[in-house]
Amino acid sequence: DVFSLSRHGNVTIDHIIRTVAEQFKVTSNDLKGKKRTKTIVLPRQVAMYIARDITEYSTTELGLEFGGRDHTTVMHSCQKIDELLKLDPTMEATIQKLTMSIKQSSLKT
Repeated sequence: DVFSLSRHGNVTIDHIIRTVAEQFKVTSNDLKGKKRTKTIVLPRQVAMYIARDITEYSTTELGLEFGGRDHTTVMHSCQKIDELLKLDPTMEATIQKLTMSIKQSSLKT
């Protein structure tokens, strides 16, 4: 019961997008939009990775939430972040910090 509660909780995709956008100094609309510049792609991939990790949404549902993207885009994003985590130790800290922030603020609501 405790596991499913912490995994599901009140975490929304919008909340994840807002938190990640704030951290990377981009807008929520950027993360949902069509732009593919490096400054937007990485935060978008991080948001998809965290959403996949802490919610029960399918890759198809996540793709729709991120501007109508295909489920394979979500899978690719998660794979890219997995690879980046192996190469960049600061990325792991960033993702852990964001995940904790999202979980804590969702408990307050």
